[in-house]
Amino acid sequence: MDKLISIIILFHGETDSQLVRVVSSINNQIGIDFSQIEVLLSGDGVAADRLSAQLFKNLENVQPRIFSTKESGGAGVARQHGIERTSGRYFMFIDADDVLNDVVVLRNFIDLIQKQGDHQIIVAQYTQQSRQADGTFRYYPSAERDWKAAYAKLFNRSYINQLRLTWLPDLRIYEDTYYVGVACMLATDIVYLHRSVYMWLYNDQSTVRKNGHEFNYQLHTWCLSYRHTLDILRRERSALWAVQFYEFIAGLFFRERQFPAVDPIKYRAELKRLLAENRGLWTNTGTSRIAERMVAMTERGGEYAGWNLDGSAAYFKRLKDLLYEASLETQKA
Repeated sequence: MDKLISIIILFHGETDSQLVRVVSSINNQIGIDFSQIEVLLSGDGVAADRLSAQLFKNLENVQPRIFSTKESGGAGVARQHGIERTSGRYFMFIDADDVLNDVVVLRNFIDLIQKQGDHQIIVAQYTQQSRQADGTFRYYPSAERDWKAAYAKLFNRSYINQLRLTWLPDLRIYEDTYYVGVACMLATDIVYLHRSVYMWLYNDQSTVRKNGHEFNYQLHTWCLSYRHTLDILRRERSALWAVQFYEFIAGLFFRERQFPAVDPIKYRAELKRLLAENRGLWTNTGTSRIAERMVAMTERGGEYAGWNLDGSAAYFKRLKDLLYEASLETQKA
């Protein structure tokens, strides 16, 4: 029987109990035909003998297949291997240290498909478990229209194949910002399931949380992820190409101040490449739109409400100089 949903579980350094917990959250779903579901554990650089299917022998409904790469390539590479080794009409991602939120998650997804037909993406909410200073936990719902996180979503395989969208090996962080962002931006048929289906459990060693959220300061990778995003938008001749370029450059002014680059040399090089690849948008009209967006971001309700624009003239000059430098390098090549 053809599978309706492929569930791809990314694992790396999780314990056996964590792996049993996440697979059990699938096994315990009710009101569904499990013959429509396939589960693959996709390991990121995990030894072949690290995990045995025997670990899940007591589960009645789900017996996951197991695959792992020999070398660690990051979450995106493991997810891509998962996509290529499954066949469901839709696929979804779960991190091995998380769980589905309750026992009717898959029934809700399947009911929506059966009642409304196929969609390019189905977006639900997730809940974040956050540890407080006193050791207790609080729980926060995601935005209803989250376009960043890989989880709590069903992706239509046919749509993703049509886009030629893949997880990229040079993005070990911000890989979901790129992949999910592009998939959602170019979609014409997204439906929203207005409930939380996924629990993002607290793990102080997760990529996002470890070492005091150090990933925020890797501006060179942030730029690289947007280079890839803009490349696809340009390739697809989407009107969003210009919109996203202006939005990125405007937001970068504030992000530099909020999270100073951990590697200024790499950051400068990536930013120069991004500007050079999108030089057609760096016009008087374009820079005016960027300036307008910067102002809007500081206004009430904006992402950087209350921030000042001190240094914006120097920022624009620096970007202009970088673009000029890139032009000289192209002429010499």
